[in-house]
Amino acid sequence: MIDFTNVSREFNSLVVRRRELLTILGSIFAGMGIFLQNALQGNLPESLKSVQDHLFAFYAMILLATSLIIALRMARLHAGMVINGFLFAKLMQHQNWTHKGDLARAVRHNPFSASFLQFLLVDLIAGFSASVLVLAVGSTGAIAAIVGLSVFSAWLSLYFYFHHHAVRFAIAKAHTEACTPFTRNEWEEHIAGSLENTNQDLLGTLSFSGLMMFSLLETLSGVGQIVRNANLDLAADDILAYGPEVYTVLMFIVCLLELMIYLRLRVALGRFSLERDPTDKPFQPLRLTDSLLGYMLLAFFFTVSLHLAQVTLFPILRSHLGIVLSLDLVGFVIAILSEQITLVKARRAHPIRVEPQEE
Repeated sequence: MIDFTNVSREFNSLVVRRRELLTILGSIFAGMGIFLQNALQGNLPESLKSVQDHLFAFYAMILLATSLIIALRMARLHAGMVINGFLFAKLMQHQNWTHKGDLARAVRHNPFSASFLQFLLVDLIAGFSASVLVLAVGSTGAIAAIVGLSVFSAWLSLYFYFHHHAVRFAIAKAHTEACTPFTRNEWEEHIAGSLENTNQDLLGTLSFSGLMMFSLLETLSGVGQIVRNANLDLAADDILAYGPEVYTVLMFIVCLLELMIYLRLRVALGRFSLERDPTDKPFQPLRLTDSLLGYMLLAFFFTVSLHLAQVTLFPILRSHLGIVLSLDLVGFVIAILSEQITLVKARRAHPIRVEPQEE
């Protein structure tokens, strides 16, 4: 039997576990950034001096193993969310107080969903770590890029495999098992829990972005103070020449994906608010809400990453501060406008409705 309480609890549990995994990855990335900075400055204790001989291999291996395992767990959690999301939609077809469940939408893969974007972010870190590891063991840049792309692609393939397997399992279960009755109060409890989880996800997105920003800035400062005669598994000149570019590009991509994730969660938050109160106006633009302030903080992180990417990737701009600051402002404004446009589109897609009366 498909029981509403079990499906609701399992789905919310999956969301919580996914959020905690990102916090773990952000914390490890931040910790490794501090370790790498101290090692590059020659500040490791004597007992750890041997680690410095294979510093980047050590650094990349920890990040690679961690991100691969977390990405795999997130792919499995996504599969669980697909199954329970489909069962929830099936259950919602047997009620008359809100929208009927959309079974096709429940199993359709959305490339802009928060679940997929979060997995993509972790998978990207895994590919980056694999490339650094290959470079650290003496291979060329071309081979490192191929290995990094291969790792990224392999885990992406596993993600889609788990997704399609979950779709088949959910459809088969829905066809063979009946739905147990449930009350409106149970549904309202689910919506309240979903609202709380989504708000926590918004805060988790900010926390992860902050940890990544701190870690990457810490690493960049360590690269700038590297001891040139240090005995490292990567040449100091290569680290100074390419390290800033690589880390600023990574920072830019992370901030961009986090903006997209936040927007998806923001729309979900508004949709749950409308489910709870059909007369609410969660998608009203030009309102200084708590979620907008959180998004503005992410937009600022994105602007910082844009600024660093400009001055590292385009040396000619270093002597034209006015142009760089103007582009920074344009980037920040575009980010804010994207949020406002998203709210307008979401308001059209979820108009205020009159709540139907129970029979």
